Amino acid sequence: MARRRKGPKIELHPMFMWIRGKMGKIVYRLTRNGDVSAYPTPDMSKVVWSPAQKEHRQFWKECVAYAKRAVRDPELRQFYMEMAKKSKRSKGRPFDMAVSDYHHGNDMLWIKLYGDREKPEGWSWRTE
Repeated sequence: MARRRKGPKIELHPMFMWIRGKMGKIVYRLTRNGDVSAYPTPDMSKVVWSPAQKEHRQFWKECVAYAKRAVRDPELRQFYMEMAKKSKRSKGRPFDMAVSDYHHGNDMLWIKLYGDREKPEGWSWRTE
């Protein structure tokens, strides 16, 4: 069980309950229970990523790029909507299901576009 931080609770005016993202050196997030949390921005300037960490981060970028494209396709969006309805963890979000599906090695978009053709070496859904 995760430990909750104890500290002063700040109640925002309802006008500010929509706030998300980074402002200055503070990050604002919406928690699962609907509250807004504020955290200092982490200083990642001195972090030296290992090759395995870099590879892992690239893999997740690939998963997200796939999901963005997959949910834009009407047929695949419907497919992932159906998966999301059956899942207890995705809260009905097809994007989450697409990320998970790709992470587990399923590339439905490739199959739809190219059938059983082999992916070229180094193929990526990301466009840089």
